[in-house]
Amino acid sequence: MAQRAEITSIARNGRHSTYERITHVCGGVDKPWKLTIKEAIKLIDTGKWQFFVMRDGAPVKVEALNSRTGCRYLKTANDRYEPHDMLALPDCPADEAVA
Repeated sequence: MAQRAEITSIARNGRHSTYERITHVCGGVDKPWKLTIKEAIKLIDTGKWQFFVMRDGAPVKVEALNSRTGCRYLKTANDRYEPHDMLALPDCPADEAVA
């Protein structure tokens, strides 16, 4: 069974492409974790983890998809094509542990 984990923050780079702007996802309260986008996508693709974000008090599933240019990225089930819910998250804490 897949481990469920809430993404509470993200790390971003200066790219303009919404598909390539997020570099890491972070979460965990008692045991903080930080994953690269590639690591998170691999965990989703292999079925080991299921990620979600909280929106209006309800969990929203995070999906791994391919952009039109072939770039793998994460977005929520609420978003149509671009990861707007993910980009609305705050920045990862600077001292976030690496999983």
